[in-house]
Amino acid sequence: MIPGLVSNPLSQQNKQGMDQLEAAVDAFPGLHYERLDHFEDLPAALDRLAAAGVELLLVNGGDGTVQAVMTEVLERRPWGETPPVFGLLHGGMTNMTAVDVGLRGKPHRGLARLRKRLADGNLDSALCRRYVLRLEGALNTPPQRGMFFGAAAIYQAIQLCRTEVHPLKIEADWAAGLTLARLLGGWVFGGKSREAIRGETITAAFDQGASETRRELLAIATTLDRLVVGSRPFWNQQGEPLRYTSICYPPKGLLRHSLKVLYGGNERRLPKDCYRSRGADSVELELEGPFTLDGQFHEPDPQRPLRVSAPDSLDFVKL
Repeated sequence: MIPGLVSNPLSQQNKQGMDQLEAAVDAFPGLHYERLDHFEDLPAALDRLAAAGVELLLVNGGDGTVQAVMTEVLERRPWGETPPVFGLLHGGMTNMTAVDVGLRGKPHRGLARLRKRLADGNLDSALCRRYVLRLEGALNTPPQRGMFFGAAAIYQAIQLCRTEVHPLKIEADWAAGLTLARLLGGWVFGGKSREAIRGETITAAFDQGASETRRELLAIATTLDRLVVGSRPFWNQQGEPLRYTSICYPPKGLLRHSLKVLYGGNERRLPKDCYRSRGADSVELELEGPFTLDGQFHEPDPQRPLRVSAPDSLDFVKL
């Protein structure tokens, strides 16, 4: 399997670790390497890797870098209809996708571990498959690919994490967990954190069915198996590719139900009028405010609903 690596040196963790990564690159025979000193060069870099016959595409960056690469691969199709296997290194401030389906540890260590596995000829056992979201209807934006969509309090939580938690230099997963704990505590005990969570009116229609409108604390759609701090806030699925969860605003018993929401099984005893989760092939959404796709912020187009689906899947090296 011919390996190639596209690396974003501007991603947060890469700013201090590129020397170690590039030493690991030098020790990796046959690796095609593309360093993105200018991120707008991404399409050309991927074209070169595709032309070189790369079958295993390694991405060194955060969730935003991974999202951009998946969009190029699945929308512009430089590899045609047979995309490469993906290998994700933890090079960003937020690496939620890589935590679920990537190469654990620092980027240079993950790369060295992969080199050994390839040399042993034993990569198939490390492969896993995930569906990839396709998002249509963001304002002035072509269709995007990604793994995690969030609206209302999710958007607000990411802003809080970036402005108040990331400057503390806390590891990415712990930073997300600290933000979540602060928001839960803020809602229960009041204060500025509670004031920042305003809720949002969201209209949702699943699989071209009837729409329903209600005030939501948050709404998420994902194809990942685990989110921040190992949570699985989705249930009532029957094998559909897309997982959708929403919590009403104001939430009922948020602190009391939080562990069950985050870590329960496929059937959870929760107030059904407030805590809702299901699988779907697609969902159309009408939103009031901004939303996030893999940490990238977007505005909804007021002239049409957002459509989130999961028509394609990719293979990932989880090692």
